[in-house]
Amino acid sequence: MSRRRPSRQELNRTHTRTGFIGRHAERQSFYSNLCSEPEDASYLFHVHGVAGVGKSSLIRHWEGTARAAGALTAVVNEDAIGPIEAMESISAQLARQGQALSRFEIAAERYRKQRHEAEASLALPTVDRGDEPASTSSRTAAQIGLGALSLAPVIGPAAAALDVDALARGADRMRAAVSSRLRDHHDAELVLQPLRVLTPAFVQGLAEAAGKHSWVVLFFDTWERTEPLLDAWLRSFVLDDGHGELPVNVIVVVSGQAAPAAREWDAYRDLIVDVRLEVFTEAEARALLTARGVTDEALVTAVLRMSGRLPVLLDTLARARPSSPDAVDDPADTAVQRFLHWVVDPHQRAAILACALPLQLNEDIYRTAAPQEVADQYAWLRGLPFVSGRGGSCRYHEVVRVSILRLQRTGSPLTWSERHNHLADAHARWRAGLEERLAPAERWSDSTWREHRLNETYHLLCADPTLLAPALEEAVEACSEDLPTVRRWADVLTRAGTDADASALTAWGLRLQDATNREPGIMNALTELLTSAPLGETARARAHQLRGRRFFQAAHPEHALAEFTAALVVDPALVTAIADRGTACAWLGRFEEAIADFDRAVDLSPGDAWLITRRGVVQRLAGRYEQAVTSFDRAIDIDPGDAWVLAHRGVAQRLAGRYEQAVTDLDQAIRLNPHYAWAIANRGEVHRLAGRYDDAVTDLDHSIELGPEAWALTFRGEVQQLAGRHFRTVTDPDGSEQLDPDYSWAFANRGVVHRLAGRHEQAVTDLDRAIELNPHYAWAIANRGAAHRLAGRHGPARRDIEQALTIDPGVAEYLLQKAMLVTTVDGIRAATDIWRSIGVRDATDEYGALAVFLAALSVGTPLEANNMFQRFIARDVHCDTLLDALRCLHELRASPGADRSGIDRYRNALTNRLAVMRR
Repeated sequence: MSRRRPSRQELNRTHTRTGFIGRHAERQSFYSNLCSEPEDASYLFHVHGVAGVGKSSLIRHWEGTARAAGALTAVVNEDAIGPIEAMESISAQLARQGQALSRFEIAAERYRKQRHEAEASLALPTVDRGDEPASTSSRTAAQIGLGALSLAPVIGPAAAALDVDALARGADRMRAAVSSRLRDHHDAELVLQPLRVLTPAFVQGLAEAAGKHSWVVLFFDTWERTEPLLDAWLRSFVLDDGHGELPVNVIVVVSGQAAPAAREWDAYRDLIVDVRLEVFTEAEARALLTARGVTDEALVTAVLRMSGRLPVLLDTLARARPSSPDAVDDPADTAVQRFLHWVVDPHQRAAILACALPLQLNEDIYRTAAPQEVADQYAWLRGLPFVSGRGGSCRYHEVVRVSILRLQRTGSPLTWSERHNHLADAHARWRAGLEERLAPAERWSDSTWREHRLNETYHLLCADPTLLAPALEEAVEACSEDLPTVRRWADVLTRAGTDADASALTAWGLRLQDATNREPGIMNALTELLTSAPLGETARARAHQLRGRRFFQAAHPEHALAEFTAALVVDPALVTAIADRGTACAWLGRFEEAIADFDRAVDLSPGDAWLITRRGVVQRLAGRYEQAVTSFDRAIDIDPGDAWVLAHRGVAQRLAGRYEQAVTDLDQAIRLNPHYAWAIANRGEVHRLAGRYDDAVTDLDHSIELGPEAWALTFRGEVQQLAGRHFRTVTDPDGSEQLDPDYSWAFANRGVVHRLAGRHEQAVTDLDRAIELNPHYAWAIANRGAAHRLAGRHGPARRDIEQALTIDPGVAEYLLQKAMLVTTVDGIRAATDIWRSIGVRDATDEYGALAVFLAALSVGTPLEANNMFQRFIARDVHCDTLLDALRCLHELRASPGADRSGIDRYRNALTNRLAVMRR
């Protein structure tokens, strides 16, 4: 849209309204920039200078100037504990100006909702090694992913084994569990990588706003506090283009005590307008005093000396209307003392003192802190020159606040403690009110609850710094949340130590701040706590548990198991640690120990449906399908509307051979959540095993359309055991694991259905897609070879089968495919050696039994062949295996020298068996 320059009258009104004095060059520079064409204008400003020099005041003035020029503006300060909170703050401010970032707001609201659901479901980690499939051709990858585990630190000798890449690979397993629980891959991506989803929506909203207004100006104040939290994110959309194009009429202003330090800014220094603020010149200082009515030369001289020409102190003293100068020694403290002396109303003076104690104020906190006589004068307090804020909250300028705190702490230590305890009690009451609706596992995830807990702890520490140990134990729990929360906790310790003049608090706060500012932040923080903090038994057990989760997430299940065991030595009844140890045991294949742990956990928490479901999953992994169904029954009795549990009971029913019950459960799960791609894919698997290939293709089509990532993400936690060897991890050239971008299992399974139905070209198309997504997917490669063979393309068939055997040597299904290919092309005699190598194998599964039977039929005796056939048919053989057996017999019958009458008897028996199964 066309730009609009502010009129002189508008600028005059802005100047008069803010009462801004000085900084003429800085004001003129910013105004001139707004008058430039966007393509020629500067878009990055870095304002920096010491505390009290007037950075925030200049920012407010620049904001007024921008508003007068028709710009949309938003200011982000230290209240934003991370990028999401910063985007939400900006969005809310722009909405109040009539420009809502609608798409971002919808996405952010959905993020909060889905994150809450995910956190509730992931209080315990989940693991799956993959089901023992009934036939190799029907092998599927694991049914749910590895657990979403808190990012906890690792210490001790094994710490060297962990690196950021390992932790990133562990995050894949977190993605798996969240994806299987949230079902929709868009929701999973939103929860697991919110900035990748929310930032583009935010940038798009800024672009839409910029298209309707002359400028959009974003101010980031108190950068010295928010830089560790926001710097990388800010650069990601201001300097880089990974989140969309930022319009040229978007201006970003960063303000802090020092210029941004990240090296990544260096390449853009020529684009940045560096604004360094010094204390006022004497001329500027005198101009401010004159504007405030302070003209007596002796008084002016005294104020200049007392304030050191620091703008915040100058303005504070000038607005107090001093009547006479006095000699002083400490400029800052004396300036504050003088200001308080000139406040005539004793109740207002008491309110100024009391309201300096909170880290920030709103009206509720003001009423709690201030004397009752001025309880309704919150607006008056907000109008003081050293108080600033937005919306309903405000805070003192740090220079003034520090001086007031020092005066109170040294003047009356008893009153100091009483007032802090009074404020701590208030936050404790407000926190307790929230706990009436928040389950214990939900509290740390609730931002309002966290703020009350943080402020309560701050005031308790200020009142009594010897309470450091409980605060450090709470810091352990903060490590179970996220990095911004741990950083806030470190900041609270530092602030309390500084304000209470308690060096032990300050030291611990700085240690945790340093830890969180280095990668991986939470691991470093928990390392400090575990090695040096005076933790009690409960906190130490919890720390061991979090450390175990960190090991587990970094793919060190043995170390994780040791840590979970250590946690239980300290606290044998820690249910979540018991379940975590069960998870680690299951991961290591120690299913009996895993089930024992989950039995114990369920005994301690018999009403926990999610825990009971977890036990059912492990029982299923152990092959105890009936016990698994019983566990799922019990969980469903507690929560009948949980589609996730119904789907898992359906899978257990399938593995127990009860296809109709499996379909019933999966149908119900899908009715509850029509977009549940994983359940739809598993129902397709049941249809395939039951020989209903059209239904199977329909479900697999639907699951692929719904979410190419939603179900495939659940397979990232596999190990090399049975199903695991059929779905290998894709690895980038740099060695880091990557999530398959599409639904490779579903494509492979649909390809197999097409092959079984005789649609060889469609089968090859789907299997091509699966192999493109996962080049090491041996099962898909072997099945593509089978499709080529059945279509008469022997060269491609040979290449595929050899490749599958290279990836997974000795798999009976692949050896059988090779034997059939050689038999088809060169005859049974040429394939004798292959058939004999198959014949000496143990028939460990139904496809192995089929291979041994066909080997005996090809190169053995009729009696041996009949015995092997009886062993094969005695199994609970699936339809797809029977179809493959019939096709193999058909091909063998066409070979020279074949016993056609014997083969026909076997074909008739299998045909009758298949007809019975399809009734």
